[in-house]
Amino acid sequence: MGVTELAKRMGVQKSTVHSLLQTLMGRGFVEQNCSGRYSLGIKLMHLGNICAERLDVRKAAKPVMTEIADETGEVVLLAMLSRGELIIVEKMEPQRPFLIIPKFDFTIAVHSTAVGKILLANASSEVVQEVISRGLRSYTPFTITTIEKLQEELAKVRAQGYAIGCNETIEGITCIAVPIYDAAGCVIAALSISSASSAVLADRYETLIQHLKDKAQYISKRLGYLGIRE
Repeated sequence: MGVTELAKRMGVQKSTVHSLLQTLMGRGFVEQNCSGRYSLGIKLMHLGNICAERLDVRKAAKPVMTEIADETGEVVLLAMLSRGELIIVEKMEPQRPFLIIPKFDFTIAVHSTAVGKILLANASSEVVQEVISRGLRSYTPFTITTIEKLQEELAKVRAQGYAIGCNETIEGITCIAVPIYDAAGCVIAALSISSASSAVLADRYETLIQHLKDKAQYISKRLGYLGIRE
């Protein structure tokens, strides 16, 4: 973007934006191309790596996710909530992936994904209300778009200890997710398998769910979870 566009987006004077950009450029967080427009700088990658290294759950889960991907031949995701938004913090694919998940912004798809349902079902009422207040966007004909149905689904997820998202975010893709607990017994992440819906029929659910639960329990124990929830 250019200075004028940034100033409009931020609602501040162009001189202020220019001053801020110069400071950010000096620290490598912003770069300027030959046309005078600005973009994010490579220094942000360094900050991102620092943040990723501090996520103990990511470190604990990564080798286990590789095992799951190799054993099942499916795509494995690790997700967390941040300010009511869904963040995919790690993704593992089998050596010969059968499924290629299209590029998709999962940030606000908390209500329609299996990982999002797990995290939302174990989140505070404030977080749930924040997600609802943004609107339950419809992605496919199978997406939950009413508060009543979402509340029912979250109650079901809490009771059964796993979540399923079948064609709800991307048609043709089914996701099964389970929770990961920290030492305090709080759900801090969700572990999932994603596959083509045609390959994950109902008779395969039980096997995959138990496999995921066993792996998630191992990760949780590595984080200090003793099987006692707050």
